Amino acid sequence: MIFANPVVLWLLLLLPLIGIYRWRQGSEGVTWSHLPLVDDLPKSYRQQWQWLPLALQLMALAALIVAAAQPRKIHVASTEEREGIAMAIALDMSSSMKIRMDMAGERVSRLSVAKKVLGDFILGDEDQLPGRDGDLISLVTFARFPTVVSPLTTSHDSLVFMGNQIEPPTIPGEDGTAFGDATALAAAQLSEYEEHYNLKNNVASKVLILITDGENNAGQYTPAMAASMAKAWGVRIYAIFIGNQPRDSVVDSNENTDRVDWMLQAMADQTGGFYHRVHDYDSLVRVYQAIDQLETSRLQTLTYEDHTPAFQFVVIIGLLCLMAASFLSATWLRRVG
Repeated sequence: MIFANPVVLWLLLLLPLIGIYRWRQGSEGVTWSHLPLVDDLPKSYRQQWQWLPLALQLMALAALIVAAAQPRKIHVASTEEREGIAMAIALDMSSSMKIRMDMAGERVSRLSVAKKVLGDFILGDEDQLPGRDGDLISLVTFARFPTVVSPLTTSHDSLVFMGNQIEPPTIPGEDGTAFGDATALAAAQLSEYEEHYNLKNNVASKVLILITDGENNAGQYTPAMAASMAKAWGVRIYAIFIGNQPRDSVVDSNENTDRVDWMLQAMADQTGGFYHRVHDYDSLVRVYQAIDQLETSRLQTLTYEDHTPAFQFVVIIGLLCLMAASFLSATWLRRVG
C-alpha cells in the first residue's frame, strides 16, 4: 500500500498531545469536603472504562488523517507479448515435384518431403524444429499460376492441413514453374496485410520462403522483378532449390541449374536473405533450422500497476469509532457534573 499524500501522516504525531490534553480536562472530577472519605471506595466498571470514548475519538481522528493521505492498494501484473514474424511460404507444386528423393531411407516425392518438413517447421516436431508459435504464416502454391492456399494466419493446424492436401496439377495447361509470379504475389500479400492491419506494431520482420525445383518458365513477373518488389516492401527472401544430388555432383551441373542457382541467389542477396540447394529430407531440415535461428520472435515482458483507492475502508472505520464514542459518552459512560 502507498499514500498519495504521505506528508499528511505527520499529523498523527499530534494525537498523543491531544489525548493528554483531553484526558486532563476530563479528570477534574467532583469536589469533596474530605478526600479520605472516598479514597477506599472501589472503582465501578464505568469509572474503569472512562478512557474508552476518548480512545475511540482519537482512533477516529487517526483514521481521518490516514484517509486524507489517500492510501492506495497496488496490484502488480505482468504479461508477455511476443513480437512474431509475418511469413509467406511459396511452394512449388509443378509436375517435376513428383520426382522422388530420400526421406528416412525411403524414396518419396519431392512434394511429399517438402510438405512434411514444412509442417514440422510450422508446428514443430519436438526434435529438430521448435515450431513457429505466434507467427503469422500464409501459404502460396504455384505451377504455371500462383494460388493463395491460406492468407496470413496464426491457425497453424488449419494451415498445415490445407498444405497437406496440395497435389501437382493434372491438367497439362496448368503445369509449369512461375516462381516469379508466386514471389510477387506472396510479397504483395505481406505488404497488403501490413498496411491494412497495422502489422508494423506487432511484427518483427517480413519473410518469404521460396521452395522450387525448376527454372522460372511461366508467368508475367520475372524473378528479378519480383525480388525488386519484395525488397521495396521490406520482405526478405529465403530461396530453396530441391535437386537430385548435392551441388558438387555432376548430375545437377548443367546450364539450366546453373542459371537457376544464379537467379535464386540473386533474389536472396537482393532482399537480405539466403539461398540453399537441398537434395534430401535431412538437408531440407537443416535449411529450415537455419531460418529458425535467423528469424526469431522477440519476447517482451510488460508489467502493469493498478492503483486502487483504499481510503473508503479507513473512513468507515473512523466513522464507526466516532459513532461508538458518541454512543458510549451519551449512555453508559456519560460523565456527571
